Amino acid sequence: MKRLKLCVIGAGAMGSSYGGLLAKLGHEVLLVDRWSAHVEAINREGLQLDGVCGQHRLALTACQEVPDGLDADLAMIWTDTNNTRQAALIAERALAAGGFAVTLQNGVGNVETLVEVLGQHRVLAGSSMCSAAMQGPARAILTHMGMTSLGEIGGGSSPRVERLCQELKAAGFEVRAHPDIMSLIWTKFALNCAINALCAATGLRLGELARTPAVDRLQDHLLDEILAVIAAKGITLADPDLRATVKAHCWGKFSRPSMLQAIDAGKATEIDALNAQVVLAGLQLGIPTPYNDALVLLLKGVEHKASAARGRTDADYAALEAQVTGPRPAS
Repeated sequence: MKRLKLCVIGAGAMGSSYGGLLAKLGHEVLLVDRWSAHVEAINREGLQLDGVCGQHRLALTACQEVPDGLDADLAMIWTDTNNTRQAALIAERALAAGGFAVTLQNGVGNVETLVEVLGQHRVLAGSSMCSAAMQGPARAILTHMGMTSLGEIGGGSSPRVERLCQELKAAGFEVRAHPDIMSLIWTKFALNCAINALCAATGLRLGELARTPAVDRLQDHLLDEILAVIAAKGITLADPDLRATVKAHCWGKFSRPSMLQAIDAGKATEIDALNAQVVLAGLQLGIPTPYNDALVLLLKGVEHKASAARGRTDADYAALEAQVTGPRPAS
């Protein structure tokens, strides 16, 4: 069978893990990422990929800008949701005439953005329950091998879905073709909304959320609002008891979700594509979402502090107070 030419757009922990294992299988993989130190280290010494997949040193090519004439068969989109449109434009340049893109990102709206740029016939949707983390430039660890699900946006499977499932399975992933992938994406969206921002705002890992009664109770309030909004939108989730799944997932895992990793790195989170979407939909539907609203606002403050602290020594707060010359201006 012909090997695939793949372009992985967003070569963070998850993109590096998927791209690395597909390259190990023999496919031609180009990793695309804005992190210059990561790109340079991969080109110089290869990608070190460890974790549940074993230990691998993989010779890969990485770049910050996609070269002209790449003619890729597949573009895997792994950027955060803040950069999906830019990733779609990169994919448009990178893909061959018959190539297509697949998104396995968190949040909702990514599929729609890709379709706007590429057209529905060139987009597959997916969901991954794997977990991974970066340990430095060119060093990733795959911490959990969960299910990867793929499907056509309009529902059902297709030869290209089956081919990609086959290749991912051969690379070591648990994978399936899903008959209603958009329902599954909304299910993962709800799960992420109930977990990721809580971890980012508190600094707690998943298992620590479940074992902290006050935060566990807050999670229930978030879920009440999330499920009410999704029901009002007429969406049927793929999981009939999402609350039980969220609680079991938190109890059994001690991973650090990507949103917490973003805070630790002083980067923007995906809160606007997760809980902020719950708040927006609640406003449109007349459903109160005070807990999600408060969490979004709180995390914006956490983001600001993390970004301001990146590469900076502690501020001189006494000096800042001395600069205050009057009351707070009217807003």
